[in-house]
Amino acid sequence: MNNRRLYSKVLVPLASLLVIGTAKAQDVDTSTIDRALNVVDETNAAAAQSQETINRLSNSSSALFEDFKLESDNLEALMVLNANWRRQIAIQEQDLATIAESVAEVRNVTQELPLLMNKMISSMEQFVALDMPFHLDARQARIEFAKSAIDNPNVSTAERFRQILVLYQTENAYGRTRETYPTTLTIDGVERDVDMLRVGRIALTFQTKDRSMTGAWDPEARQWVTLDDGVYRDAIRTGISVASGTIAPEIINAPIVAPELAQ
Repeated sequence: MNNRRLYSKVLVPLASLLVIGTAKAQDVDTSTIDRALNVVDETNAAAAQSQETINRLSNSSSALFEDFKLESDNLEALMVLNANWRRQIAIQEQDLATIAESVAEVRNVTQELPLLMNKMISSMEQFVALDMPFHLDARQARIEFAKSAIDNPNVSTAERFRQILVLYQTENAYGRTRETYPTTLTIDGVERDVDMLRVGRIALTFQTKDRSMTGAWDPEARQWVTLDDGVYRDAIRTGISVASGTIAPEIINAPIVAPELAQ
């Protein structure tokens, strides 16, 4: 009984407190809470906007960094290319200097070339006149052809010089070849049909068709002379056969003038 009274005494004050609390809660102004919630919403919105701005700036910074890296690589490539071009330009400048020197030399050579060609033609005329008398008509015709090329204004300088070189090459080849050919010689005032045998420029011999006469060119006397048939007739005939290709090559006796020491 006493306990129930005690519980009643306790509950009464609690009930009174609840009633008083409810009454006070009803008296509180809710606008303050609303403003506080608005502030929270605004803060969250500002934070979201700030985060969005940060993300956008971060993306922009990354893009700018990539662009910078790309441009840096392009700049490095251009610097390497520029260095290569500078080296090439330096080489080309050296080539231009060399070409300029060559042009100057060519100009000098071009001025001196006509005199040189005339001297070469004159020397060849003297050489043929003093050489053994073989193929004189053909050799003199080549000389005249080269001379006409020099005097022809429609022929280039290069072609003129080429003709002279061909002339010299042809004459030089005679010294390394052998040949036989038929011709007519005037011996002791009588024309005779002979077979000529030329061995380089060391021997120029002949033999009549009937083998009755064998002879050679004497470079000292500058005339045709007859040879001892017993010594040279068969040898010269063998040489003619070898030169014509009818028999195999073999050693023959030939009238050769011994060389002399130059003075």
